[in-house]
Amino acid sequence: MSVVDIIAPPGALGLVLGTQLGGAPFVKVVKPESPLVEEVQAGDKIVAIDDVDVHTSKHTHVIELLRSNSTCVQRKITILRASASQLHTPERKSLISRRTLAGLVGAAKSPRSRSTEPGSHEPDEPGRPIAKPPISCQNSVIVDDEDVNECTNQLSNGLHLDHIPTLPRFPVLETKDRNCWSEPSHTIFAIRGHNYLVDPKNKIQSGPYLFTARGADLILTNDESGPRTGVAEKYTSILAGHARSTPTFVINFIFDWGMLVNYFEIPTMYVSFLRARYEGSNQDLPTMDDLQPHDRAIIRFLVGSDNHRNETLKLIPKCPEGPWAVRQLVNGKPALIGKRLPAQYSYYPAKDGKAECFEADLDTRETDRVGKKAISLCRRYLTTVTLDVGIVIEGTHPSELPEQMLGCVRVHRLDPQMAPTLPPR
Repeated sequence: MSVVDIIAPPGALGLVLGTQLGGAPFVKVVKPESPLVEEVQAGDKIVAIDDVDVHTSKHTHVIELLRSNSTCVQRKITILRASASQLHTPERKSLISRRTLAGLVGAAKSPRSRSTEPGSHEPDEPGRPIAKPPISCQNSVIVDDEDVNECTNQLSNGLHLDHIPTLPRFPVLETKDRNCWSEPSHTIFAIRGHNYLVDPKNKIQSGPYLFTARGADLILTNDESGPRTGVAEKYTSILAGHARSTPTFVINFIFDWGMLVNYFEIPTMYVSFLRARYEGSNQDLPTMDDLQPHDRAIIRFLVGSDNHRNETLKLIPKCPEGPWAVRQLVNGKPALIGKRLPAQYSYYPAKDGKAECFEADLDTRETDRVGKKAISLCRRYLTTVTLDVGIVIEGTHPSELPEQMLGCVRVHRLDPQMAPTLPPR
């Protein structure tokens, strides 16, 4: 079998697609009027659209991807095609079929792949919401069992993955603004003012975010998935392969069923302090007396001990949209997250073209009763709620007040059925 890249023109393609057992999309019919009639064959398996892996997505998801790019000058469709000899050997065809890429990554255990969808559709027909596709294999030719095994190794090793699909930024026309992320206004947060330590009612509106939100990933896990901590180092494919393209603060919320990973760009000044703390950098740094109160708080968090981090990393969760029960429970009350559940902090220096990264892994599986109730409610209504995950470093000294929001990611009506699965390691 071989992997072939097809360059498709804009407009309707005249292809009828279907979904094989296990979730693999394939070409059922190539219409005579199709502009790809000389390039695409019935039976071709579709593995990627514009380098976005779709080899375990349903055909309706592939159709939506093609329709969303229908006005592009060209679109790349990557297909997996059996050779002529393989097509005429039932035994061999059966063997390869049973060992498709979907099977190699355990996709049959993913919620997206437990059932097939009857019927077929054309890419230019009205479709359905896009599913977030899983990982991709970059082999160009798959000829025999040795090549199939090599592809298995690539799919099982995070260092070889092209990318894990990331959540798109709001607004998203194709999904009707579902399953995406945005950065809400900083003005929705009330944080500690100058005199808070004297007057606990002294709350003020936050100034602009100090760290810009870069994106978010919703990733499922199962028994075969790799480690859920240190994801910025172990899985270079997160955030569609761009997590380490700029200095980034990664906040990884770990659940029984998966992970919600938020990404924030670290401003240059804070990166300098991280380098000095972890790499012994001798570059000149500003004195703490010359810094703003919120700068002092963040720097002490970044370079301090894990105990100090746990005592100052504060989560402010809000639910602007969703069922009443969720909005009442997730109401913007601040929580020192490091005191409520186990936290692990890691710093990864720049190397091999990857920028610095500071990661906080927060294991919600070990939270208290109130936390578990909130998480359970949010999980139950995940597809109907909009959640704000605000982060601020708590000012515990007059020199650190007033506070200012570090950053926030808003996630819109997430759908686990559209999420990729963390690969094995």
